Amino acid sequence: MRKLPIIIITLVFLTTVHVISLGKVTEGFKQLPKGEDSSFMIPAPILKIVMLDFHGIASDYLFLNALVFVGSTHERKERPRIKPWEWKWLYRTLDASTVLDPYFLDPYYFANGQLTWDALMIEEDNLLLEKGCKYREWDSLLPFYIGFNYFYFLQDNLNARKWLLEASRRPDAASLYGALAEKLSYEKKRTENAISFIEEMSKRTEDEALKKKYETRLDFLRQVLKIENAVESFKKRFSRKPPDIQALIRVGMLQEMPIDPYGGQFYLDIDSKVKNTEHE
Repeated sequence: MRKLPIIIITLVFLTTVHVISLGKVTEGFKQLPKGEDSSFMIPAPILKIVMLDFHGIASDYLFLNALVFVGSTHERKERPRIKPWEWKWLYRTLDASTVLDPYFLDPYYFANGQLTWDALMIEEDNLLLEKGCKYREWDSLLPFYIGFNYFYFLQDNLNARKWLLEASRRPDAASLYGALAEKLSYEKKRTENAISFIEEMSKRTEDEALKKKYETRLDFLRQVLKIENAVESFKKRFSRKPPDIQALIRVGMLQEMPIDPYGGQFYLDIDSKVKNTEHE
C-alpha cells in the first residue's frame, strides 16, 4: 500500500511530461517565430532522479511519445513534413528514453529508421547507437547500423569497416558482416555494397513501413547499378565517356530509360556519374 502514492505521483508526472513535450511539438511551431528552437526536453539525469525505481516505465512512456508524434505527422500536407526543431525534439526524447533504460532496443531501432533517411541526423543517430552498443554487448544489429551510416551517409569506409568488424564479432552476427567489412577495405563498388547492406537491413526488420522504405531504396539503387554497369561497358567499347543515358540506349547497353521509384529522372553528370533530379 505504501507504493500506491508513488505510483500516483509517477503517473501525474508522466502526464505532465506528455503535455509539455508532445504539446510543444504539435502546437509550438504555429506560436513561435520562424527558426526558433522549441525542442525542449526535460534532461534525462533529472528524469532518472524523479522517476526513482520507475526508469523502465518512464523510458517506455517517452518512446511512446516519440511514436505518437511521428505517426501524427503523416497527415500533414506541408513540406517539410517534420520541421528541424521537431527532429531535435524527437532525438532528445529518444536519447532520454535510452538514458533511462539503455538496454531498451526499440528507441535505437526507431531512431535509426527516422533520424537517418528523413532527418539526415547521422552523427546524432550514431551517438545513440554507440550508447546502445555499450550496453547491448550481445547485439550485432546496432554496430551494423553504425557501419552502414558511416559507409552510406558519411562515406567513411575506415569507420564503416571498424564497426562492421565489431558487428561480426558478436554472437548473433550474420556471416555477411565480416565479408562486407573486408570488401570495404579494397573495393570501391559503392552501389553494390549499399545494396548488400540494405538487403540485410530489410531482412532483419519486422517494421513493415521501414521495410517498404528499404525496398524502395533497393529498387532505386538497382536502377543506379544498371546504369553504372552500362557506363562502364560503354567506356570499354568506345574508350570514352557516354554523353548521356540516351547514348547508352542507342548502342543497346540499356533497353530503356530506368524508372526512378522516387519519381525523378536519372541523368549523367559531367563525370558520367549517375545522378537523379529528386533523390541523390
